Amino acid sequence: MHLYAKCLLIALASALGASYAVLWFVKPSPIESTTIPPLLLKEQQDELIVWGGWKTVEGYQAHSTSAVELRCHRERGTCTEALATILHHDSGQDLEAQVFHYQITRWDEARLEAFASKAIEHCLDKHLVIHVKDRSADLRWLPSAGCEADQGRAVLIGDPL
Repeated sequence: MHLYAKCLLIALASALGASYAVLWFVKPSPIESTTIPPLLLKEQQDELIVWGGWKTVEGYQAHSTSAVELRCHRERGTCTEALATILHHDSGQDLEAQVFHYQITRWDEARLEAFASKAIEHCLDKHLVIHVKDRSADLRWLPSAGCEADQGRAVLIGDPL
């Protein structure tokens, strides 16, 4: 019986490998699909939590899919952005994970504004605006003083819950 189980497992593994190879030859892109988190903007006590993904609307637009989680703390006066990006290439995909820290410059019932100095490659400043009432967010990046870099803008996207 032990030999029978080994043969069965080898046959199943071979069939799975062959199926994946055939699918890859038919369409050499990954079988998995990427999904953007649902759009979520939630306030609880002195914290604001935002989920979604950034969609670049101005500036360089890499062929990628992103997911973002923002956590802003009123008492600390900071926001933390956890960003995961899947970069799509002709020969596959790369996963990039980054964390950015912002100082809150304004927070009232309508909007939150925050700033991260030299956040990208020690050259680009990031400006974050979360429109609490509209349940949307906007991100801009601009060169810091003395740096030469492209500027851009992204908006928060995601399916409503």
